[in-house]
This record gives sequence, C-alpha cells and structure tokens, in this order.
Amino acid sequence: MIGDYEALTEFVRSRIVEPRMNFNQLRTTTSAIRSIIDRFERFGWTSEVVPVEEGRHPRHRLLSPDGAIELAMNSAKVSRHPHHTEVICQRKHLTKRMLEFDNLPTPPGADFSSREKLAAKAFFEKIPKPVVVKPTNSGGSSGVTVGVSDSEAFEDAWKFALAEGRSDSSVLIEKFMRGVELRAMVVGGEALSIVARVQPFVAGNGVDSLATLIEASDNDRKSHYRAMQLPVVFNWEFIRKQGYDNESIPGDGKIVFLNPLGLPVAGALLVDVTDTVSPEIKSMAVRATAAIPGLEIGGIDILVEDLEDPATAVILEVNTAPSLNLHRYTTHGQSRAVELDIVDYFHSEYLKENGRANSVA
Repeated sequence: MIGDYEALTEFVRSRIVEPRMNFNQLRTTTSAIRSIIDRFERFGWTSEVVPVEEGRHPRHRLLSPDGAIELAMNSAKVSRHPHHTEVICQRKHLTKRMLEFDNLPTPPGADFSSREKLAAKAFFEKIPKPVVVKPTNSGGSSGVTVGVSDSEAFEDAWKFALAEGRSDSSVLIEKFMRGVELRAMVVGGEALSIVARVQPFVAGNGVDSLATLIEASDNDRKSHYRAMQLPVVFNWEFIRKQGYDNESIPGDGKIVFLNPLGLPVAGALLVDVTDTVSPEIKSMAVRATAAIPGLEIGGIDILVEDLEDPATAVILEVNTAPSLNLHRYTTHGQSRAVELDIVDYFHSEYLKENGRANSVA
C-alpha cells in the first residue's frame, strides 16, 4: 500500500507540510444559490422558482433580459445542455468511450452487466491489481470500492456496486491508478480552478503519539468552518495497514493517512493548485469537457503522479453537476468564486448571441 501512495505522500510533504501551509481561516459559508441568482438579476436576468416535491433540491428557471435564453438551475447547477449530455456523464462507461475517442487517457478497464459476473471475474483475475470497482450509473462516489486485490474483496465490491447503482447500472472494473486526485472546474472552455482532494492525514514528529497528532489536527481544523462541519472519518483498518495504531509514534515527517477517501464528507482537504499545475493538464480538463457533446460547465476528475508532467495524468470522470464548494471553500490555498464565473460566462454568451459587446459588469 505504501507504493500506492508514494505520489500523494510527496505532494503532502512538499506542498503542505514543509511549507507549513495552515488551514485557511473561514468563519462561515454562504449560499451559492443565492449568490448565483443575485448576480444574474444584477445583469437583468429574471429567475422563477420551479415547483418541486418536498425534500427535493430547489429548482429555478433563469431567463435572459430579452427572454431568448433559458437556463435550468437545479440547486446550484446552472446549465442548458440536452438530456443526452447527462446520460453520457451519468454512465461512466459511456464517458470513458467519449474520452478515448478524443485520445484522452483513461484507466484501463471494462464494464459488465449484472448477468456477466463470471466474465467480470475472469477479467478481474487478469487485470493488474489493485483495481477500482464501481457502478456505471450512479451519483458521486456511490458504490465505489477502491483497492480491490483478491477474490473475496471482489465479491464484496461487486455486490456493493450493484446495490448502490441504479437499476440499469453495469459494473465497471478499472485498474487502480496512483497519484494525486484533482478536480478541475471548466467553464466555457477554460479551466478556472483546480483543487487537489487529499485524504486527511497527520505528519509525525518522532515524539507525539498518533492519538496526540490527531487531536492537534482536529484543533487546527476548527479555524475552517466547513472543515469543522465535516470531521475526519477514521478507518483504523486502513491506518493499521500503514503500520500504526493509536499509541504509535510516527517518525519525524512521516505521513499517516487516516482514511482512503478524498471526499470532504470524510474529512478530505482541498488544496488549490490552479496556478501551479501544468498548463497541459489544464488543457486536458478543457478537452475532456469538450469531448462530451453539449457540455459547457464541467467538473473533471484527474489523477496525476506529477502535477508538472501531463504524461502521468489520466481522466477519471466528467461531472455535469460539480460541487462549487470544493473551489469556494478550499482548506488550503486560494479560494475561488466559481459560481460568479458561471454567471459571467452565460451572460457573456447572451451578449455575444445578441451582437453586443462581450463584457460583464
């Protein structure tokens, strides 16, 4: 497992620990929905509430000043792409094919229907380990199992993928790729913000126990409102595989990851790398968005061993409803108001389509 996290460990050491990068100070958060509507209305657009069933995300209809352009807004997701764009991105195997058609690198793998378990198992025996097993049609990280290496784990991962996927889901088996997971926010053909999603960790000092280091890390998180609201989810089996328990004393500079999930809900850190990542990797994110017909706003998941070497990067997923808060509330480095960039893009498109000057207030 240590080899699997070599690139991520180096990123943490060189980008966070050695520069002594602290948590950003964040006292509270604000609604992206309200921010988006206010800015559209500032430009003369109108917003209408779309009735939804109780418990569903709020929806709005956004109309340009002359009523010629209509945008759909589901929660904070603003779009005008056709339904088939959603279908392609929801079904991970279709996304993978679209990316491959445009010569973009993706992890080696194959998808199988629920009736093709024996074929899937034969494929699993052949593909280099470890692998990732996930449903082809699901939201977020539902049904995903990372680091599957043996038959028993495959059985569990197969069942989990089918249980968490939608009724028409197949199961995708991909080689586990090593590196740092990036989320690029692409708006209108430009990668405006890129964050590294880093699972929670502590750095040893050769003196304090793991328990003491975790307590100190929890105190540091209190300076960031969102990090405090999303505490670390500990996976002690994962920690023990790294050779540690609660009373262990990690060596000076030793990085100990607390779970394998780069998700904010599990305590992951969000590190802005927009200005330091290779321009070619930014270009990959833009090309990945363009590979999906009709997509104008995309969240591109990229795994890369070296942020300055595009040859080490692969595209994992393309999201039509990327979380804006990943970029609005980074835990480390610059935060970026991507919700305003989205509004500015669509208003600029409106101005261009009406033959007016391409400018925003």
